[in-house]
Amino acid sequence: MSDGPALLIGELARRTGASAKALRLYESLGLIPAPRRRGSYRVYEPAHEEAVRFVRQAQAVGFRLQELQRLLFERGPRPELGALLDAVRHKRQSVQRERERLERQERLLVECETLLLSGRLETDCEAITGEA
Repeated sequence: MSDGPALLIGELARRTGASAKALRLYESLGLIPAPRRRGSYRVYEPAHEEAVRFVRQAQAVGFRLQELQRLLFERGPRPELGALLDAVRHKRQSVQRERERLERQERLLVECETLLLSGRLETDCEAITGEA
């Protein structure tokens, strides 16, 4: 697996922005391969850094670690490209639905603000009461 310098956990954490605790969690969940050991130290290779970056990027766009576990392991040791693309498309649809919900909420807030500024305070303002 070695095609670059070996890294200890602190250096891998620094390079990826993941904490040492997160790296140990990713390892325990099987999201990154178990590193080789040098005594009690974990020794990481460049492939670990790539795997950590993938996990962090997936988390940044909204994937939970449990989702990643299912995606990466329910179909065997190598995930299918089709399954990964389906998951990304599904996540994009979820983001679009949330965006639409927030846009509706924004419109309601503008309506309430307009009512408040006009001096016609109405207690049934949907955006304030939370009722739709």
